Amino acid sequence: MVSATTLNNSTAQIIEEASRKRELRLLKNKEAAKECRRKKKEYVKCLENRVAVLENQNKTLIEELKSLKELYCQKDVQS
Repeated sequence: MVSATTLNNSTAQIIEEASRKRELRLLKNKEAAKECRRKKKEYVKCLENRVAVLENQNKTLIEELKSLKELYCQKDVQS
């Protein structure tokens, strides 16, 4: 026959093991969330850099288009 003390110890061990597994799961989740936020921050920074480069390129192209239009208009007026 199993004594009450053995059942209590067994139950306590099961509860302790479940608690330990939960703590481990929460810790892993916390680390995963931290890494996810770091990667997202890095991704956003890369996108911001890309936006800056494309804005500069767009500005340059607009200026080039403007000067070519002026040149075309001058030749058109001279003709």
